[in-house]
Amino acid sequence: MDPIYEYYGNIHMHTTHSDGTATFHELVEAAAGVGLDYVYVTDHNVLVRDKEEGYRNGVLTLVGQEVHDEDREPPGSHLLCLGVQEDLTPLAKDPQALIDGVRAQGGLPFLAHPIEEYTDLIPDHYDWLDWDVTGYVGVELWNYMSRFRGYATSKWRALVLGFFPHYFTTGPLAAMLAKWDALTQERPVVALGGTDVHGKVYRLGIIRRRFLPYDHCARALNTHILTREPFQGPGGAPRLPWSDPRVAHDRALVLEALAAGHCWIGYDLVAPTRGFRFWAEQEGGRQALMGDTLQAAEGAVTFHVTVPDTGEIRLLRNGRVVSLARGRELHRLELEPGVYRVEVWKKRWGAPRGWIFSNPIYVR
Repeated sequence: MDPIYEYYGNIHMHTTHSDGTATFHELVEAAAGVGLDYVYVTDHNVLVRDKEEGYRNGVLTLVGQEVHDEDREPPGSHLLCLGVQEDLTPLAKDPQALIDGVRAQGGLPFLAHPIEEYTDLIPDHYDWLDWDVTGYVGVELWNYMSRFRGYATSKWRALVLGFFPHYFTTGPLAAMLAKWDALTQERPVVALGGTDVHGKVYRLGIIRRRFLPYDHCARALNTHILTREPFQGPGGAPRLPWSDPRVAHDRALVLEALAAGHCWIGYDLVAPTRGFRFWAEQEGGRQALMGDTLQAAEGAVTFHVTVPDTGEIRLLRNGRVVSLARGRELHRLELEPGVYRVEVWKKRWGAPRGWIFSNPIYVR
């Protein structure tokens, strides 16, 4: 295939501009320490793009917003607005108008934490409530912070969770995976992973603990993208403003990859997922990356998967496993149309963990 460049970064992050506990400087410092290529910060109902976006400490720092109606009861329907230039908070009361507003600015609307678990101890939840909307690009398949709500069934369990979160989470909610599979039967729906990092400090008696700090989240759940061109920044300049042409070029590459579904969710805390590839070859020489579409009438399709370390590789069609391999490769010839995606599971900390979740290749 044409040269492919891989970059990985953290999406759905909060700072002191809304309800996060870290400044932009501190957030980027954590991302740079891990080696992330980009971050996408989405503070609640505020857009600080002109002030904060650009290359910072060598990290492409992109700024969108998470918009929601603060007066809504019950609360919910939070929208990640990526690639927007103007604040869309005035449209928060009408989810369809909000989605249309993001698209009108050339941005990408993603439904944030569409399905959440909750417990009596942590009853707050913010599901997506307006499934009749149209025009959104995709969904946050795995919200890292939200996923922990369902584990806090007692104060003792919450205490252990605060110190050892990696022992609990095993992947996206099964209900969210099922919902995504159902949505992709109708049209392409891109999945991304978000950490939703806030870095809040919780107290239980005399015990004080910062839950899911920024450096932990930067190591944990990332969205890896594939591009046809390399990033142009930062070169020898670790700081470039949002208006620099190199920032505009690299921002466009990130948005194009996310819009096309040329990306996967990597639980990099289990093991680095850099180097994962999922592609298809069709009779006649046609090729497809994850996110692309092939026509079944044009011939059989062979799917290829390679992973950077051993794991249990699952190829799914319309949400059901059709092929399974243990190791670092899977190759499968398929004649049937369907929505094909990959999950890779890897044992860590005493249990199988969802390690990689690809976007689909569509065979229509």
